[in-house]
Amino acid sequence: MVATTGLSVGHLNTNVPMAESEVTEFDFASRFEKPFLVRPEGEAKGLLLYLHWFDEAPNANRTQFLGEARTMAELGFISLLPQLEFPWKSPPTGLPADAEKIRSEADYLIRLVASARSEFEVDHFGIVGHDFGAMHGALVAEDLGSQCNVFIAPTPRWSDWFLRFWPIEDDRYDYMRAMEPLDPLTVIQNITAPTLYQFARNDFYIAAMTGLELFDAANGPKTMIPYEADHSMGLEQARLDRIEFLVEHLGI
Repeated sequence: MVATTGLSVGHLNTNVPMAESEVTEFDFASRFEKPFLVRPEGEAKGLLLYLHWFDEAPNANRTQFLGEARTMAELGFISLLPQLEFPWKSPPTGLPADAEKIRSEADYLIRLVASARSEFEVDHFGIVGHDFGAMHGALVAEDLGSQCNVFIAPTPRWSDWFLRFWPIEDDRYDYMRAMEPLDPLTVIQNITAPTLYQFARNDFYIAAMTGLELFDAANGPKTMIPYEADHSMGLEQARLDRIEFLVEHLGI
């Protein structure tokens, strides 16, 4: 299903002030920065994993979805917001290092979520990711048993960005073939949970046909919404659509 307008947000009163939520750091065997943990005041109804984008913007880190996580805390959800490392802290350099760094990121996220689900004893779980965050999220969605996902402006292949923006000396086609098992275009075919794909019509990095290629490859219940926005997707309607989607599919 391709939606041309935003989902209904009628029952979410966004003019009501959010109750104060608790923002701390999750005490997990971390690397250089521990994940933010945003908790509701009362009993938690589920857990969300928010994965940030890659950019030079001030919010291209674990802070990106803090405001959104506070909204979800008002609705009863715990949110984890980890600081991702690859390619934020170490740039792509070629094979086999790049593939190993992607797998290492996936392993970290799987262990992180398993620890949080055990500690907080929550069953409902969903993933929200933007840009590279969406690509990392797609790779772990099935392993984590995600019940729904929101992927914002991902590209179908890691090589789409790595070969374009970093000086990688490997043969282009050898690199693409080696990375294929880790590509979103490959792994989303295994995702069975409802997934919302959000793309921008004015995206410098992702052409409309590129987004459609990824969406067409996806299995399971899926929705795509295009927005009059750029790659940053800093649009209120996109945020409201994500919240509505999570509320609907996580059974609140």
